[in-house]
Formats: sequence, structure tokens, C-alpha cells
Amino acid sequence: MLPWDTAPHLPWQAFMSPLEQWANQPTFLIGEYVIIACAVAAVVHARRHGPANVLILVAALVAGTANDLVFMALPVVDNFWQAQATVMLTARVPLYIPCIYIAFMYWPTVAVRRLKLARWPTAALTGLLACLFYAPYDIVGAKFLWWTWHDSDALVAARILGAPASSSLWVLTFAGSFALLVDIVLRRGEITPRRFAVGLALVAGLTTATMMVQMTVLQTLDGGTPAYLALGAGVLAYAAVFLTGRRPVGPAGRSADHLGRGATAAYLVMLAFSMLFFTPETHVSTGVHQLPGACDVAETDITGATRQKYLCVDDYDEPFSFACTTPPAHGTEWYTVCGKAHARYAAYAGGVSGLALLGLWAFSMLFGAGPPRTVDQ
Repeated sequence: MLPWDTAPHLPWQAFMSPLEQWANQPTFLIGEYVIIACAVAAVVHARRHGPANVLILVAALVAGTANDLVFMALPVVDNFWQAQATVMLTARVPLYIPCIYIAFMYWPTVAVRRLKLARWPTAALTGLLACLFYAPYDIVGAKFLWWTWHDSDALVAARILGAPASSSLWVLTFAGSFALLVDIVLRRGEITPRRFAVGLALVAGLTTATMMVQMTVLQTLDGGTPAYLALGAGVLAYAAVFLTGRRPVGPAGRSADHLGRGATAAYLVMLAFSMLFFTPETHVSTGVHQLPGACDVAETDITGATRQKYLCVDDYDEPFSFACTTPPAHGTEWYTVCGKAHARYAAYAGGVSGLALLGLWAFSMLFGAGPPRTVDQ
């Protein structure tokens, strides 16, 4: 099913009752509206801070959403299925998805740009900060069925607390590429309407391609499919670029940004709260998931690796079960999956809380007031 397919044969709803969602997936209801609020805060923030920030915001929306839709539409890549939110644009695209792209690309980008670093360390630190911003969402979302992954796709096989290593590597390289291209545009002078349009086309058109070049190189460390070595090497490379060039190259004094600090804090606290105080086994997701079918049908993904074409309902390893429902028949597009209880609660709670605390510290520092000083050119 293409992501923009209206799918009239499926019982999806453009609007679902929040009460119904609370009964089925309470963490998803909270997360959906906090993320939408985080994106709305970014819109307010961008309007307050001028054309450069508006360009970052619009480019994040366009580049991020386009990337999601394109990869979801390619059969050799299509390996995730979004849960049904209270506001759906299509059967496979909740409204909050464009909002999460705004959130994890806009806030890290504008936060790092406050440091007035050179181009390469700016891009590197933005990638690292975006990875930190996204990682707890990746863990919580998969565990509480905000989406489901393809069970046998090699691209998402290597996981850390349920989140694919490739997902974190993608965020690192995608956000880093985005920040690099944005910086190229913004350092060329005043943002006129023409420069805005050209800059938007440049960033939206090249972010995914720049990310794919990096991913292609890094995934060779894991034999062609991104996993732990590729992620580790990517993080180390980005950290090295930042550390070797972190000296400011412009005036670094700055006032506190309370909206940026508040929006990022609300998002991170929400994720930690969800993992600490809710139980995944009470969550039930009814919607589009991996197509179930025969267990012996293979196909090739974008990396050339072999995966099972269908979900084998008798033999799979994902954070859901059919304990609360009847397993779907072969070829069923729309069915119900049930959350599974924690087997390692301490690891999940500690991991998400630790990432959230580190993120709170990082964004608090970046959005806080900086000492007035100038840097010798």
C-alpha cells in the first residue's frame, strides 16, 4: 500500500476519539499531542526569530516528510507501519509524523547554531544532538506499538533496546546532512524570497542523497547492512569532527531561549514518563501492519539481503503478540497486535531515562544564556 493511498477498503478513520485511543494506547495519545505541540512551538519560535529559522522549519518539514514517504513507498525498503493515531492523513500516515520531523530536525539545528561554530562542527554536533533527541522516541515508540517493524528485514535486525541501530545511524547522518546544507544556504547572506526558495530546494533535494552516501560507506563495516559497527563508527566520526573544530568563529553571547528549552524538555519528559509509568502489555494496536503469509517466501531488500516477504504468525520475534486477539489470516492488511510485557524493565527504564536526562542537560545548556564574548577572526 502506497503511503498516500486513501485505502477506502480499510476501516481507517481520519479522526479517532481520544477516549478510544486512551483505552487502547494511552502512551501514544500522550506522545501524539506532545509531539504536535512541540512542532507548533517550533512554528512560533521560527516566526519570532526571522527568515533563517523559518527556512530551517520549512526545510525540515519538506525534506523529512518527503524522505519518509519515498522510502515507505519503495517495496524494497518498506519495513515499518505506523499505528492509527487520533488524526490520520492517510491509512499509513498520522499527522504527528510530519511533526516529529519538524521536532527532531528543527530544535537540534537551531540549538547548535546558537554556538556560532564553523560549518563542519555545526553539522556534526547537530547530527549527534538529533540522535540523542530521537533515540528515546525510537525505543518508546516500538515498545508501546506506536509503529511496528518488519520482522525479518536485515536493515532493522540489529537493535538496541528494541530500536534498530540503523535507525539511529539514519538520524545521525540525515540530521547532520540537513544541518550542513542549511548552513551552506544561511552563510551566503540575507534570506531574500529568492534565496529562500533556492535554499529550500537545495536542502530538500540533497539531504536524503547526502545521507545515503554516508550510510553506504558506513554500512560496509557491517558487511553491507548497517548495524552496531556502522553506528559506532558514525558517532565517533561525528564526535571527532565536532571536537576538532568546536571553537566559536563568531560572537557567542546569547540570551536564554525559554521556548526552545521548554518544548524540548516537555518532549523528553513525556518519553521518560511513558516508559517509567505505563505497561506495554496493556497496549493494543489495530491497523495496518506487515502482511501475514507463508513463512517460506523470500524477497530481497534494498541492500541485497534476503528477508521473509510476509510475517510468519507462528514464528516471529517482535514486541507484540496475538495474546489478546486471533492471529490474522494470510493476506490480511488490517489486524490487531497486542503489547508484550517487559522482560527487561530496568534496562528500558534506565536507558530511556538516561537518554532523556542527557538530552535535558544538553538542550538546557544550548538554549540557556551564554556569556557575552567575541572571538578573534
